[in-house]
Amino acid sequence: MESKQAYTVTPGRMAGGVAIALILGTLLPLIGVFQISLLMPVLMLCGIVAVYLKARSGWVPAGLLLATSLISTQTFIGTPVMLMLLLSAALPALFVMRGVARKQPFFTQLKAGIAAYGLGLVAAMLAAYAAFGGGMIAQFVDVLRSEFARMPDAALQPFADAVNSALSLSGAQGFVPFTVQTYREQLAGVLDLMQQIYARELPGTLLSGALLSGVLSVLWGNWTMARQGVATNESFIGIGRWFLPAQVTAGAVGLWLVGFIIANTGYGAGATVYATVGKLAGAACAVQALAAVDRRLLSTGSSSSRRRVLVTLLAVMALLFRGIASLLCIVGVVSALFGSRGAVRQWLDKRQNNNSDQDDPDR
Repeated sequence: MESKQAYTVTPGRMAGGVAIALILGTLLPLIGVFQISLLMPVLMLCGIVAVYLKARSGWVPAGLLLATSLISTQTFIGTPVMLMLLLSAALPALFVMRGVARKQPFFTQLKAGIAAYGLGLVAAMLAAYAAFGGGMIAQFVDVLRSEFARMPDAALQPFADAVNSALSLSGAQGFVPFTVQTYREQLAGVLDLMQQIYARELPGTLLSGALLSGVLSVLWGNWTMARQGVATNESFIGIGRWFLPAQVTAGAVGLWLVGFIIANTGYGAGATVYATVGKLAGAACAVQALAAVDRRLLSTGSSSSRRRVLVTLLAVMALLFRGIASLLCIVGVVSALFGSRGAVRQWLDKRQNNNSDQDDPDR
């Protein structure tokens, strides 16, 4: 892959990046609540997209997205949550941008990016504990309730209009129009549900989101650089060439078993431990599964654009639907254990080589 020293950002690309930054940054608090309401891994979207914008459109749109996200979060939710966003998304994104710009080896970037988002999340959780105390989740939900109650109807009307447009386009007959009041009532129910179950689900949801955010930031940023012709063979490696190391696979399976045992011993926090470990292992195996799918598509002669669309669509569906996520996890486990470079295959090959060495009289 050839690499240019730099590329010129066109005015159109700059304008598009600024538009994306302003729209996404303004809507980020509502998007965050949507992610949490689905109990999906909470992706640090402003950080992920900021890395992409930096690679495609330069520093101005990337910095504008981070700034707008922080301002809108402080305005609609409050200063403590804004500080959490700064630590868990904005600062890790800046760290990833540095690695992408320097065209560091891809897997070096990947490890550093995952670590940056993970450490940023830990720092954000410590900040949250300092702000909310032991009843962090309950107080956090109370803050969300009060802040969303203060939001004017005009800020929520676009979402009601979008739902009504979707219902109309779907051909639904006699549907009751979706109103802002309906949205507020549904949001109140979501917040009540959050308070009940997030004591168990929150750690795993956030940690798996941080892991995936690190992966997506590094992948999308370097892929965009490759599209511009400014990446190298070392700085961008397509997902089809990713394999979970055997040690990581063994560690993930071991942690899952430990979590399962703890959850069934009656230990008070056992369910939380099991959910956290399960979500982390599931996220890692889902990435392995997507890599396996990409390799399979490549082996059948699929074009790069078709592979990209199918893998992206599968990843989005896995985030939104638990059944698909579970299926991906199973595929990932099988691939990580029994694939061409799986942990079991490597163990068998190593054992066979050792036996061959012992049987060789010349050794």
